[in-house]
Amino acid sequence: MDVKKLLKCPGAFADLTDPTLPAEMQVSLEALGEAYRQTASDLKGHSRQKQAVAKQFKKPDLSETERAQLKQSMQTVSAEVKKTEQQLKHLVRSAQDLISSSQDESELPGQFNPLTATLGKSLTFGWLENDSQAWAEFLQEHRELQSHYHLPAFSQAIQSSFGYETRVFGAYQGQQLVGALPITLIQSSLFGHNAVSLPYFNYGGPISRYQDVIAALLEQSDQILADTGAEQLEVRTTRPGLAANFSDKKASMILRLPSSQERLDDQLGAKVRAQINQAVRHHPTNRIGGEELLDDFYRVFAHNMRDLGTPVYSQDWFRALLNNKKTNSRLIVCYLNAKPVSCGFLCGGEYLLEIPWASTLKSANAFNMNMWMYRQILGFAIEHGYQFFDFGRSSKDAGTYKFKKQWGAKPVQHFWYFFRRDGAPIGAANPDNPKYRLLINIWKRLPVWLTRLIGPPIVKQIP
Repeated sequence: MDVKKLLKCPGAFADLTDPTLPAEMQVSLEALGEAYRQTASDLKGHSRQKQAVAKQFKKPDLSETERAQLKQSMQTVSAEVKKTEQQLKHLVRSAQDLISSSQDESELPGQFNPLTATLGKSLTFGWLENDSQAWAEFLQEHRELQSHYHLPAFSQAIQSSFGYETRVFGAYQGQQLVGALPITLIQSSLFGHNAVSLPYFNYGGPISRYQDVIAALLEQSDQILADTGAEQLEVRTTRPGLAANFSDKKASMILRLPSSQERLDDQLGAKVRAQINQAVRHHPTNRIGGEELLDDFYRVFAHNMRDLGTPVYSQDWFRALLNNKKTNSRLIVCYLNAKPVSCGFLCGGEYLLEIPWASTLKSANAFNMNMWMYRQILGFAIEHGYQFFDFGRSSKDAGTYKFKKQWGAKPVQHFWYFFRRDGAPIGAANPDNPKYRLLINIWKRLPVWLTRLIGPPIVKQIP
């Protein structure tokens, strides 16, 4: 939830369908919104005054007395600007604290919470288009249960970048859509014809308010495979117990965010702060933005992927995501001596900010730039009103898992289910498989320019 954005809009909190916000709290939030909008108007007025004073410095033949008076006026109006900016920040934090106080501190975003309700009625199943009105309305009605990647904007980016179609398999009780499973069809010369929900991202599996409906959707795997002609169906979710053949090697690391950066620093502890401060001594800088940062982002990302022995996505893939405003995507790039050394790709949902891709050059590890970058990201998330930060998935007890855990993030188990037309057990392509190790070691020795050329056609085929 972008609290600052909601504070700007009259009636925004009253229009929320979020059941976690009681009516009396919405009234309080609306009062904060009114105060925020008035204060923002005051800030515009003070800023105009500051500009007017600045223009007067350009007048020719200013006397020393006049110049001194202008300097005094500039100091006065600058102080008002600063004071008003602080008032705005205080109002945002007050709204964040109000929302946080209504929620259990152990609570996760709705998409991760277990389902207890069952529908207990007979169902029928059928396909609907990814861009259909029915699917859009279903997502709107299930906002608290969907992941950000369920939005058609992401499957549209997949189709424009890779040419893969996404369809939605629906469960109906009578005429009502009560559950859905978006599926992207991938034709790969390396891994065959796959149906994946959803590829390239961590989430995107079945949505329903009812546990038995979600189970029923996966029980229709034979129909899904027959209808799509796929050899394998892969369903990515965090819900356990849906089928026998699954992988649970990965977990997402989720951090519930405090309402202010000061509270974050207290929460992080001395050891983490010390690592961040080691980077501060080298005077790093960072920029957060869009496509204007893509070249710097990709320079770091492609180099790091080569070092890991992993084929790199094309630059156009990230451009497609950034250029679709509905993905709410941003880049962060961190610099040492004006050179990009760390980067991340950020996707913001309603309550949750996630970093699906991040990289730091090996040469910057000695400066703790990765730690510094994540501190900047967490600060950005807090300032924009997000309640949770998702560090992304890691193999349990791997180095990346331990890195994320030190920030206070809690694991959320992934369950990726696999179904085959021939019934044979099979999982996702695993880089730990011995047959891939030689290829990985060879890839690490290739020049970066070559991996940027031949990597995208390969990674296109890996969900």
